[in-house]
Amino acid sequence: QAIINRAIASLPEVGGAVMLLEGNYDIRREEGKLGGILIERSNVTLTGVGAATKLIQAPNQNTNVIRIIGEGVSHVTIRDLYVDANRDANPDGEGDPDVSHARFEFCGIKAYRTLPGGPSGQDCSHITVMNCQVMNARRLGIMLEGVHMRVQDNIIGNATSDAVEILTGPGEIRGNYMEITGRTHVAIGTDRAENIIISNNIVHVKEVGDADIGIRVWAGYRRHLVTNNVITLEKGGRLGTAMDIRGTGAVVSGNYVTGPDPESPLPLWISGGNTIFTENILENVAVVVDDKTELYKRILMRDNIFENTELEFVKGNLVSEVAPFIQR
Repeated sequence: QAIINRAIASLPEVGGAVMLLEGNYDIRREEGKLGGILIERSNVTLTGVGAATKLIQAPNQNTNVIRIIGEGVSHVTIRDLYVDANRDANPDGEGDPDVSHARFEFCGIKAYRTLPGGPSGQDCSHITVMNCQVMNARRLGIMLEGVHMRVQDNIIGNATSDAVEILTGPGEIRGNYMEITGRTHVAIGTDRAENIIISNNIVHVKEVGDADIGIRVWAGYRRHLVTNNVITLEKGGRLGTAMDIRGTGAVVSGNYVTGPDPESPLPLWISGGNTIFTENILENVAVVVDDKTELYKRILMRDNIFENTELEFVKGNLVSEVAPFIQR
């Protein structure tokens, strides 16, 4: 990491690219820093040659493999790398739960403008992670906070917290393949974010996988498009909830969700109004509508295919393809 960091620091003022050729790179914590590889400036591309360029966190480092940091740092691209956060050999990533972000400095790739608990300031922006494999994170595989964050066309594996999460927004999570083969909290999530597109992703929880949530959007935030995703749970695996749509103003459309057992349907929660739920295919799923906002904004549900799937209506302002009704 020292050689890589020197290469990044030596780029001209206008920015540039650092390319890592094939091989295994031994990544260790930079003393006094929040990561191994550090990007503290704008207009940087860090690229490999694909899965043959492996960044592997050494044992007992307990840090971020790649950390993007700095007020206003923008236009950074991470691409064509294999990032192994090696969580089994880095088990001590806890952090202070009372300090913002302190628990989440143990990621594969993280972008956030400052230190945990640091002062307010200009967010990072225009950060892109694409065509990478990001595996085995102690906390999050990819965590990006700021404006116009993109996670695109990656293969992302197990993470004790979220495999990928965007905060603030706008942002995009597109075209990723999430393969869950071990303990993972959320495959794809947002937190304190608005104007997020989550589309064309595959979440595959395999027979040895154990996940809590496939796709989650955070309560109290608006304008999410959750479209054209595939969520599949294999027999023998565990997925607590296929989707947890907590925010308002969500469009949930064109998704295909499959549970393995008609006797034990896979839950899918809709908990906020101004939401459209349309043209989804659901197999062995239990759709639960429970508006926890208590704002009673409309939830429109129509043109879905329910195969061995039932709708449980708890409360809200639901207009369904069966009949319009409201319950408070």
